[in-house]
Amino acid sequence: MITQLSILLPTYNCYCMRLVAALHAQCAAIRALTFEIIVADDASTEHRYVEANRSIRQFDHVSYIECEVNRGRSGIRNFLTAQSHYPFLLFIDGDLALDNPHFILQYLSSQADIVVGGITIGGTVELWKDNLRWLYEKRSECKHTVERRQQYGFRQFRSTNFLVRRVVAERCPFDESIRIYGYEDVLFGKFVEQQGFTIAHIDNPVQLNEFESNALFLQKTEQSLRVLSGCRNRLQGYSSLLHVIEILHRLRLHPFFKQLYHLFGSRIKHRLEGNKPNVFLLNIYKLLFFASLINPKEDV
Repeated sequence: MITQLSILLPTYNCYCMRLVAALHAQCAAIRALTFEIIVADDASTEHRYVEANRSIRQFDHVSYIECEVNRGRSGIRNFLTAQSHYPFLLFIDGDLALDNPHFILQYLSSQADIVVGGITIGGTVELWKDNLRWLYEKRSECKHTVERRQQYGFRQFRSTNFLVRRVVAERCPFDESIRIYGYEDVLFGKFVEQQGFTIAHIDNPVQLNEFESNALFLQKTEQSLRVLSGCRNRLQGYSSLLHVIEILHRLRLHPFFKQLYHLFGSRIKHRLEGNKPNVFLLNIYKLLFFASLINPKEDV
């Protein structure tokens, strides 16, 4: 059983007081556990979040670090690893919620080098029916059951909620060359797999309850696809979209899809940013946008 644990929360423009309080209460109730909770704000642009989160310093064994320069999703996780002290690290995104009273206990009995707890999607259709991120995440939930995640191992690694041995995190840092949103966790999962470490998926989720606007979600989606385009040689076998592009390339259809993006991309995007978004249309937009990023004469 794990007896020493560092809980590491990267935050950016979000409140994390409730999550920290829930994690602290669970840890404090386990007498055999020595723990610390370190929250690092990655230079949030909205200062109200920084000010509100300072109240977490009232808890024992909790540190709150305010970064002056944005390190990015990879950099902030590596920074948190360097700030931690204990042999097991539990990473949780700061904008998530906890509704499982046995969340910490379930992790403490873990044996693998990396353990992924998963995520559930909160909210109701009445509240979020016009939100593209919520619709997309709800549609994808069936692909992220513990059975499905365990079947695909490292290809289903997600950095929102995972436990890792400190020696693994130090030997396999997140790739800081990726400065914008997207695929840093996929690359981490691939690198760890190549190093021969073990992974386990368990049913120990955190909950996502807040969802960005349709326009912001599309902006982040486009950023992630740019990362995928730049890293496509490294991510072969780790992306279904790359597989589809390979097929289009072999069938000489890639130029056609690229032209479709130039003809219809802006209209599809406008529809997705509206109040009646559609997940099927989102998947079409992602394919067309990604096709537009790649030169048909290049290898894919």
